[in-house]
Amino acid sequence: MNTNELLNQILPILHSVKEDEEKLQQILNFLLNEIYEEPDDEVVIPEKYRKLVHDVAESIDCGMVCFVNPDTLEMEDVSKSLLDEGFGLEEDDDEENGENDENWMATMNHRKWEKCITVEPRESRESFRIMEGFVDHVDDKKLQNQLVNALNNRHPFANFKYQVEGSPYRKEWVAYKQQKLEELVWDELSLELNPK
Repeated sequence: MNTNELLNQILPILHSVKEDEEKLQQILNFLLNEIYEEPDDEVVIPEKYRKLVHDVAESIDCGMVCFVNPDTLEMEDVSKSLLDEGFGLEEDDDEENGENDENWMATMNHRKWEKCITVEPRESRESFRIMEGFVDHVDDKKLQNQLVNALNNRHPFANFKYQVEGSPYRKEWVAYKQQKLEELVWDELSLELNPK
């Protein structure tokens, strides 16, 4: 039989059970478990950039803004909240800290670099997509449902974290999130670095 003949036999079967949610779920589960293979969209980060990408991904996950020198591959990071607050030092604090904004900012090397790539922490919608993607990697249906509920209710970030932190999937979540952040960072950096 050719593919069209096979498809002509499969479609009527699907059509006959289209109103039966349980049977459709069984078919979907079978297809996902036995037939379907995810496309291999694995992002390959060249060896030369792996440490940089890893470090930038870790920093942005902690709410840091990263500055990357594309010529030397140096990186500096600064808390986004400090940047948003003008480095968090008020004039009244100058005497107490023994520093002022200018002295503190002068210690930042990225201000002297000829070229600089700025990588910001991910937007919440990107972080949400990473959490959604992780749900599909969880084999435990009960936990999977808990994570879906966490994402669909109030305070999805806190509730998702609570559910996954108390589960056996904590390490897998940390590794998955790091990998996805590295892919996002590499997408951003590769445009400027022009790797060969």
